[in-house]
Amino acid sequence: MNLPRIASPRTLVPVLALAAGLAAAAPVQGASCVQGYAQCLVDASDLAAWWQRTAAGIDCYLDAVACLKGAYG
Repeated sequence: MNLPRIASPRTLVPVLALAAGLAAAAPVQGASCVQGYAQCLVDASDLAAWWQRTAAGIDCYLDAVACLKGAYG
Protein backbone atom coordinates (compact mmCIF):
# COMPACT_ATOMS: atom_id res chain seq x y z
CA MET A 1 0.00 0.00 0.00
CA ASN A 2 1.36 3.42 -0.96
CA LEU A 3 0.45 5.50 2.11
CA PRO A 4 2.10 8.78 1.02
CA ARG A 5 0.03 8.75 -2.16
CA ILE A 6 -3.20 8.08 -0.24
CA ALA A 7 -2.39 10.75 2.37
CA SER A 8 -1.33 13.39 -0.15
CA PRO A 9 -3.02 16.81 0.07
CA ARG A 10 -4.47 16.38 -3.41
CA THR A 11 -6.31 13.28 -2.19
CA LEU A 12 -7.27 14.40 1.29
CA VAL A 13 -8.55 17.90 0.53
CA PRO A 14 -11.49 16.86 -1.68
CA VAL A 15 -12.36 14.04 0.73
CA LEU A 16 -12.32 16.41 3.71
CA ALA A 17 -14.36 19.00 1.85
CA LEU A 18 -16.93 16.35 0.92
CA ALA A 19 -17.07 15.05 4.49
CA ALA A 20 -17.53 18.57 5.85
CA GLY A 21 -20.33 19.15 3.36
CA LEU A 22 -22.10 15.94 4.33
CA ALA A 23 -21.61 16.34 8.08
CA ALA A 24 -23.64 19.51 8.40
CA ALA A 25 -25.83 21.46 6.07
CA ALA A 26 -24.17 24.86 6.07
CA PRO A 27 -25.48 28.13 4.73
CA VAL A 28 -24.23 29.14 1.31
CA GLN A 29 -21.63 31.45 2.85
CA GLY A 30 -20.26 28.62 5.02
CA ALA A 31 -20.10 26.26 2.06
CA SER A 32 -18.13 28.79 0.04
CA CYS A 33 -15.72 29.13 2.99
CA VAL A 34 -15.08 25.38 2.98
CA GLN A 35 -14.62 25.32 -0.79
CA GLY A 36 -12.22 28.27 -0.58
CA TYR A 37 -10.29 26.53 2.18
CA ALA A 38 -9.97 23.35 0.13
CA GLN A 39 -8.73 25.26 -2.91
CA CYS A 40 -6.29 27.23 -0.77
CA LEU A 41 -4.82 23.98 0.59
CA VAL A 42 -4.45 22.57 -2.91
CA ASP A 43 -2.63 25.74 -3.97
CA ALA A 44 -0.44 25.61 -0.85
CA SER A 45 0.52 22.01 -1.57
CA ASP A 46 2.12 23.11 -4.84
CA LEU A 47 4.73 25.27 -3.07
CA ALA A 48 8.30 24.02 -3.21
CA ALA A 49 9.60 24.18 0.36
CA TRP A 50 8.10 22.48 3.40
CA TRP A 51 8.06 25.69 5.44
CA GLN A 52 6.31 27.57 2.62
CA ARG A 53 3.61 24.89 2.42
CA THR A 54 3.22 24.93 6.19
CA ALA A 55 2.96 28.72 6.41
CA ALA A 56 0.51 28.81 3.50
CA GLY A 57 -1.58 26.07 5.14
CA ILE A 58 -1.75 28.05 8.38
CA ASP A 59 -2.81 31.14 6.41
CA CYS A 60 -5.51 29.06 4.70
CA TYR A 61 -6.79 27.90 8.08
CA LEU A 62 -6.88 31.39 9.55
CA ASP A 63 -8.66 32.76 6.47
CA ALA A 64 -11.22 29.94 6.63
CA VAL A 65 -11.89 30.57 10.34
CA ALA A 66 -12.41 34.28 9.65
CA CYS A 67 -14.71 33.45 6.74
CA LEU A 68 -16.78 31.04 8.84
CA LYS A 69 -17.01 33.52 11.70
CA GLY A 70 -18.38 36.06 9.23
CA ALA A 71 -20.83 33.55 7.79
CA TYR A 72 -22.20 32.38 11.15
CA GLY A 73 -21.67 35.40 13.35
